[in-house]
Amino acid sequence: MKKLSIYLMLAVAGLFLAACGQEDNEFAGLKTANAEDAVVVPGFSAAGLGVIDLNTVEVSEALDVQAFTVSEAALPDGVELAKGEIVFEDGTVIPTTASGQVSGKELSAYIASLYGRRPVERTVVGHVYLYAVQNGAAVKIDAGEVTFVVVPKAPVIEEAYYLTGTLNGWDNTNTDFVLSNGGQDPYENPTFTCTIDLEALGYPESIQFKATPVSGVGGDWSGCLAAAEEEGKFNYDNNGGNFEITGIESGVKMLILTFNMLDQTWNWKAFNPFIYFIGATDGWTAAEQRICTENYDNKYTGYVYLADPNGWGLEFKWQREPGNWDSQLNSGSFTGGITGDFADWGGNIKATADEGLYYVEMDLDAMTLKGTKINSMGLVGAFNGWNPADATTKMTWDADNYCYTIQLNTPLEGEWKFAANDGWDINLGGSIDQLIAGGANLTASGNVISLYPTRRDYDNIYCKVGTMY
Repeated sequence: MKKLSIYLMLAVAGLFLAACGQEDNEFAGLKTANAEDAVVVPGFSAAGLGVIDLNTVEVSEALDVQAFTVSEAALPDGVELAKGEIVFEDGTVIPTTASGQVSGKELSAYIASLYGRRPVERTVVGHVYLYAVQNGAAVKIDAGEVTFVVVPKAPVIEEAYYLTGTLNGWDNTNTDFVLSNGGQDPYENPTFTCTIDLEALGYPESIQFKATPVSGVGGDWSGCLAAAEEEGKFNYDNNGGNFEITGIESGVKMLILTFNMLDQTWNWKAFNPFIYFIGATDGWTAAEQRICTENYDNKYTGYVYLADPNGWGLEFKWQREPGNWDSQLNSGSFTGGITGDFADWGGNIKATADEGLYYVEMDLDAMTLKGTKINSMGLVGAFNGWNPADATTKMTWDADNYCYTIQLNTPLEGEWKFAANDGWDINLGGSIDQLIAGGANLTASGNVISLYPTRRDYDNIYCKVGTMY
């Protein structure tokens, strides 16, 4: 143990006498520091170490990262410093050893809770207390306030990474396959994704790759992300093997890769961007209308037109691949339930409202399906006070061309969008070539507007805006 001063030897001895019930001793009047009667002993204190960079040490649950030191002193025979704690200004307590070591993992997590995980210096203030023990009796010693400068444990995350592998002939200069988080702060949003078009690659049975950071494009492999030995984990600094994706189902068109840059985990998911509608509307022969997953998350939305030209009822199914009945999704597929204006019809799915356009919400993780009849579709914007129930801007459905149309007396001015059923629950915005649910306001000006919501002839929902006098 570290040697204490003679004065402190006597002080601590006196404290233990007090702890054992001795009322008359020369140390009974020692100053206390807080409600738990921690004792302040002159000459005994803790001191900070400068910068504690947790990226340069092994960070674990063990109390093995030095956070502070204590002043030299000698304890009386049989008295030892047993443990300690840091009490931070917000009340958080982190245990320490008697010599000032803490869990690097716990300290890093605390700093991250305050400032995030960006690996830069952060300053926090804590009060250090140490416990001296003799014969089962303990005394809490106030070692004073300490300023800690800590760099939390976190990798250096670059703004983007590029897949380098069998996708592009292991060409380290190729940037076709970008892994990114959309330009956000990677320490606030560490989830990076990359979507791979398997159809464009000729449906490979397997894929191998590493991920090259922006700084390494052009030949430097040293900073690559590489596969760790543990499945679903990765390492920085090219420490590991190639990532490998195998067992891709035949006919699957897309893959999405997801990397969490702080947890150092990764996974992949195969999906088709569209689910196709087939039913009585088109005589059960043409799977042309489709719904789409916009966020690659197995949640599909869109619009389908249901009609009954042959008197067969408003019944339908879905297909993952158009024309392939082996890929069908029928009423029994939706084990999570079919709700809204759709119902289970013994294998087929049935629309329970009238002929017309329906908004579809399908979740292939929860296996749920919901349909909402579109009773009206209108224009709404600054020109009409953003009133979605404005009867003067309601559009007319053109069943021959699968679109809504309207001709206004004067061209649209300012911002506007499409809204259904006199409300905002179902609305479309974004750009005229790619309309999305809840998208941004449009600004195109014209007095003849056509809206094409079913994706029958085009991958996106879109509209045409023109002028007619």
